[in-house]
Amino acid sequence: MVSGFRHRHGRWAGHVLSVVLLGLLLASFARADTSRPSSVAFWYAEQPPLEELAQFDWVVLETGHLAAADVSFLARQGARPFAYLSIGEIDSHQAGQADLSAEAATAMRNEAWDSQVMDLAAPAWREHLLTRAGMLRDQGYRGLFLDTLDSFMLLPEAQRPAQRDALISLLRELKTRYPELALFFNRGFEVLPELDQVAAAVAVESIHAGWDAQRGEYREVPAADRQWLEAQLKPLQERGLPIVAIEYLPPKQRPEARKLARQLLAEGYLPFISTPELDYLGVGAVEVQPRRIALLYDPREGDVPESPGHVHLGGLLEYLGYRVDYLAADALPRGRALGLYAGVVVWMTSGAPLDSQPFDAWLGARLEEGVPLAFMAGLPVENSALLQRIGLKRGDGPVRPGLQLVDHDAALLGAFEAPLVVRSRGLLDVSVLKGGPQAALTLVSDSGEQLVPVALGEWGGMALAPYVFEESAENRRWILDPFAFVQRALRLPPLPAPDTTTENGRRIATVHVDGDGFPSRAEVPGTPYSGQLVLDEFIEPYPLLSSISVVEGEVGPRGMFPHLARELEPIARKIFAHPRVEVASHTFSHPFFWQPEKVSQREGFKADYGFKMAIPGYDQVDFEREIVGTRDYINQRLTTAQKPVKMIFWSGDALPDAATIRMAYEAGLPNVNGGVTALTRANPSLTGLYPLLRPTEGGLQIYAPIINENVYTNLWQGPYYGFRGVIETFELTDQPRRLRGLHLYYHFYAGTKQASIKVMADIYRHILDQQPMSLWMSDYLERVRGLYHASLARTPDGDWQIRSLQGLRTLRLDPALGWPDLARSEGVAGVRDLPQGRYVHLSGERALLALRQTRDPRPALEQANLPLQQWRYLDAQRVQFSFAGEFPLQLSVRSATACRIEAQGRRFAGRQSAGLWHFDIPLKQVSDARLLCN
Repeated sequence: MVSGFRHRHGRWAGHVLSVVLLGLLLASFARADTSRPSSVAFWYAEQPPLEELAQFDWVVLETGHLAAADVSFLARQGARPFAYLSIGEIDSHQAGQADLSAEAATAMRNEAWDSQVMDLAAPAWREHLLTRAGMLRDQGYRGLFLDTLDSFMLLPEAQRPAQRDALISLLRELKTRYPELALFFNRGFEVLPELDQVAAAVAVESIHAGWDAQRGEYREVPAADRQWLEAQLKPLQERGLPIVAIEYLPPKQRPEARKLARQLLAEGYLPFISTPELDYLGVGAVEVQPRRIALLYDPREGDVPESPGHVHLGGLLEYLGYRVDYLAADALPRGRALGLYAGVVVWMTSGAPLDSQPFDAWLGARLEEGVPLAFMAGLPVENSALLQRIGLKRGDGPVRPGLQLVDHDAALLGAFEAPLVVRSRGLLDVSVLKGGPQAALTLVSDSGEQLVPVALGEWGGMALAPYVFEESAENRRWILDPFAFVQRALRLPPLPAPDTTTENGRRIATVHVDGDGFPSRAEVPGTPYSGQLVLDEFIEPYPLLSSISVVEGEVGPRGMFPHLARELEPIARKIFAHPRVEVASHTFSHPFFWQPEKVSQREGFKADYGFKMAIPGYDQVDFEREIVGTRDYINQRLTTAQKPVKMIFWSGDALPDAATIRMAYEAGLPNVNGGVTALTRANPSLTGLYPLLRPTEGGLQIYAPIINENVYTNLWQGPYYGFRGVIETFELTDQPRRLRGLHLYYHFYAGTKQASIKVMADIYRHILDQQPMSLWMSDYLERVRGLYHASLARTPDGDWQIRSLQGLRTLRLDPALGWPDLARSEGVAGVRDLPQGRYVHLSGERALLALRQTRDPRPALEQANLPLQQWRYLDAQRVQFSFAGEFPLQLSVRSATACRIEAQGRRFAGRQSAGLWHFDIPLKQVSDARLLCN
């Protein structure tokens, strides 16, 4: 395996071409690839952080750590993936795999790397390299990083000329055979003069900051070595060849790395400052801004879906704009967190892990890196040395009643949802050492001992039970302000937060319907099937996009009611043919469990709806039949090839395992359901806000953003009008923070009771009154995927570079960050400033956000009802734009002067109101239209 660059450090005096020879490079020397990079990164370790690496134009990777899908992901995000390829050497492991004959190797070994120097003239070695290059191209790589180009210089001097000629011919053949692959040289000074138009760029190590492998320490490059290297590079720079400078500094010296990166840029190099192992998201021409938070959970307390940290904190962290990586405390990943993680939250209440040593070591490594830690609810650390390191001390015995409140931070405790009341039950005996963290809650016992359950320090902070929640048999409320605590403990800076609630200044609305109850009869005159009533009373009258599913076992000829299929299938076809409906599956038999191990555990458990429908001849749940089989049934019998099944809506407990989620994605079906977000006036606590997604090894499970009517109607036991409580949820998740869009989720049996039918009409009208952005559920899922995959970076100018947004098109700005600078930004259309936040509108999945202190006077998009496809400033008063959706376009533009729109040969005048110009365009698709302002 490769671990760092293979060439030797130092000058190689007498073994490289002189400056004079390099000066003989042809004046016509040009790069083979015209897309000149502005940033380059290297990652050779396991688990490459793909989303963050996508911030760089070029990414050099160790191929053994990526699947073809990973390479494809990087390419789709606009990064060019380069595969590492050793030209002059092969290590013992690779030699065994390649099965090369002895004639392909020289007699020379490179003992420093346990590798063999190869014969560049040997046909077997040359064919091996050319074949390997083709395989890498087929895996999706769009370039090769060619290492060990100078290894032939280890051979006796008499052998070098022939080897040099062989290397030149090999590299030319490589470029000729695979012209689509950019060739990125690691040095190669000995052959570059003969290879005009072959190299796309050249990398060198340690112009200023190096690594002494023998001593195992970082070092400053001696002036003589730097001057020699700069002399080799100057002719290349003069001819426009990009030079990438890889420098080495300890990760803790990140401020120094930033300074060095700026210096190298000023000197004309593309910098990347990392570790010798290249296992660290270092500083380059752009610097990734960490937006991941690691949330550690205890598997003894349940898997991720049962973890209190996931259930109660995950959604709040998502609101703050962060991606949450859930890590099991007994299987923590190796590698560095600095540069990738903004912080670590530990939510564990069962004490220290059984094998605490690796857990303590992992936390200690984060402290060493300076990555902030936050302990919530529990303190699963018993190691006295680690506790002392964070300035804490634990007592042995239980805490007795009779505590007195000494002092507390009112900004953190008692003013969020529940008052601060002194409690001792379940409290750990934790105190602060001298010089330790600052107490945010201090209690004193009757013996005078001080206890500190809440504290903040340089390393992070802790908030221990029972001062996190106030709990009763039915309700739970935050005593702690979780937003304030997490932001202060993890020292989270304000950043442009990816936001799934709003688009183009309007609150997003979705409608998705689970297929249950389709054959039920509505209790209204004529007793139609509920499927027909939902079509007539909900889908048709209200201009919202709807994502509708059916249960095959209810409507199909192989289900429970085959005698009804002739009546039910035509209704399903009419629904799916409706222009405002997209097609989804709610499975074959509506399984209650989606994990094989639970499906088999029938004894002693009563599922609310049974384990599955009692379909004749279907005795055992078959997940492939549930997912793939029903997809095919719907596609073949209920819809058309132009409108296939788009998604699967999970049934039952809606908690599929990773293998089942992977099966759905491989069947082309994104997924939704699960989660129980439901806030009402009776129980308004944010402890009821679930996260939006659950990462698994099989892909993302995306939860229903707001739960369906089952919860509001006590599992459909009544009151049947109870679903009106979802309007309260809409309001409580919009003020004071917009935590969710307007997400209507129900079953077909909502169209059976007169009370529920009336309430559904009220809900639909409430949604429309908000003038939302109506989206298909499939499009909304892409926005949630963007929340997970998005990455942020800062440019040398301090601008924000946004990548991997998938379908997400909104950033929410902290007012402290200012306003978009529309002249310097790219892919930014405007901003709408609301009490809930400052929402920035984007026109694509990549953007550059420049900021300024005051609102930009340029004409800017204020709000629109359709997804934005393009917004490009032609000059200070003219914009070219495109929208595409399912409704006639409505948009408002903020401008100090009069504006008009020209679209498809027609002119549209705006209506002016309070600095805004409102337009109604009777077109659903508007391409390359122009906004013209005086």
